[in-house]
Amino acid sequence: MKLHQQYLLLHSRFGHMLEHEVTLSDLAELLDCTHRNTLTIVKKMVAHEWIRWVSQRGRGRRSTLTLLVPADQIAAAYMMQAMNRRELQQAAEQVGAFSSSTTMQDHLNQWLLGYSGHHTEAGSHNERIDTLRLPIRQQLHALDPLYINLLAESFVTSHVFDGLVQRNEHGEIIPCLSHTWDVSSDRKTWFFYLRKGITFHNGHLLTASDVVYTFERLQSSERRTLYRDVSKQILSIEAADPLTVCFKLKTPHELFLPFLSTSRAAIVSQATYGQHKDGDIEPDLPITMPKPVGTGPFKVTTWDDHLCRLEAFPLYFQGRAHLDRVDILQIPWSAPVHLDEKQDIESPFFHLVHNPSSSEGRDWTQISAGVMVRKLVTCNTQKTGPLSDPGVRAHVQTCIAELYGNGMNESNESDPADADKVLTKAEKLTYLSQHRTFDIPILLHIATIPQYRMDARRLASSLEMYGFSCTVRIGTMEQFKGNLRLESDLILFSLIRDRDEELRRYDLYLTLSEHLENSSKKSVQEMLQTVVASQISADRAAELDRIEQFLVQQSLLFHLTEKPVETAYLPSVRGLSFNSQGWVNLRHIWFP
Repeated sequence: MKLHQQYLLLHSRFGHMLEHEVTLSDLAELLDCTHRNTLTIVKKMVAHEWIRWVSQRGRGRRSTLTLLVPADQIAAAYMMQAMNRRELQQAAEQVGAFSSSTTMQDHLNQWLLGYSGHHTEAGSHNERIDTLRLPIRQQLHALDPLYINLLAESFVTSHVFDGLVQRNEHGEIIPCLSHTWDVSSDRKTWFFYLRKGITFHNGHLLTASDVVYTFERLQSSERRTLYRDVSKQILSIEAADPLTVCFKLKTPHELFLPFLSTSRAAIVSQATYGQHKDGDIEPDLPITMPKPVGTGPFKVTTWDDHLCRLEAFPLYFQGRAHLDRVDILQIPWSAPVHLDEKQDIESPFFHLVHNPSSSEGRDWTQISAGVMVRKLVTCNTQKTGPLSDPGVRAHVQTCIAELYGNGMNESNESDPADADKVLTKAEKLTYLSQHRTFDIPILLHIATIPQYRMDARRLASSLEMYGFSCTVRIGTMEQFKGNLRLESDLILFSLIRDRDEELRRYDLYLTLSEHLENSSKKSVQEMLQTVVASQISADRAAELDRIEQFLVQQSLLFHLTEKPVETAYLPSVRGLSFNSQGWVNLRHIWFP
């Protein structure tokens, strides 16, 4: 691999397909090695046909060097070797300058199609071991249900942990760790009855104490976790006996049961996670995360910055997975340390490809998981600023409606050249528009997270043509949940419309209400109380729609784009099904 690094170093100095007169001494100094080693390196590169070397003998005589191979091709080969040796971080740093090269991406993606997917090998007893390799674009920072933020993290935890209940493919809530449950007539007391004999991956038996610990841990956290408001409605939780758990709620809350089916409410082992003492200061993310231990169909056997290996848990109570192993590999060339601006929120897989392009080969079958991703912008009217003026908000709304109604859609997202064309189109539209403009540009701060950096910049550039001066503020998920959005004017984010949509919309509107002026905030929160009090799902959906209509009518919420989450797969993949978030359920997949 060092030879690849040395070639990249030469390329950075001399460039491609240009003749340069150099001496071995010059090269030795550049490569930081002896004259003898430099000569060996040159001979190896000539043998690989990477360079042309016309030697001139004699002290001080200058030879001719020509680099024949594009640097991104060598960088790709370097990354392929690093992948096999799991030396990805070092390699990623070395090839960082070429990470945006389409040639390098093409080389790597073609290689990945062979490296990834289904592979078989013989085990120690000559048994067949089925492995599925899945490269992902998002790094797994956390696999603890309390700390997960990214969809890729949720995907992994959904296979490592279980909840008391789960959703089936039709979105219905069915038993999981609990085999049944009861609720009191006032809807405030819930009893869950655990299955017997369920074991965690570390061999410990699941008991009611683990359930109690899980929710006490969740309630004591100061983190702004997803669905936090629902968990805060728990007044008390007790283990009535080793297999019975009793929840008491402060008031009836009809989203409590759906909440228990989410990754955030997954049950953890008290023996593994119970080392956090009361009174400790809870960090945003622990420096060292323990290897996750759940009851799910797969257990984590390896987890570092580049590889998360899942192995089938043979004692899984709902039946052993068909696959023996799943290697989830983070590919650093599409998500380097400094985030790739073209990175989307979904994590594409090979052989199981999320959000495939229309150019996928005819061998691929495409299927929709019934999940949509809607990108939204909302106004911060809690902050004193230009958006306190309903007229300015209405102008922003009109501009966005025109921009996104005239070609600014998801198809432009991955290609900057297409984005430029859209902006040019928007610029032409501006000259024809009759909207009001401002003598002095109105300053707007747009807040978002790294995955939507390009969307925010595109929005900012477009609004500037309508009399606004925009800055984009990018923050981590934790920063975004905190002061970043409260200090900004426009907040860009997304709503995942999956089988948990009801919960997601409730959480979204509640969070959104925090940055509304008092009158609108009160209206939204009163309507949300109606949502959680209704036992009829259709009534809850209607009330959520009423909240959305109110926000749109008040020019407080703007829809940008919406697209389906789709999966492409090869005919060799059998048993394809989806969980409530639209992710492929790995437990059911098998290969003939």
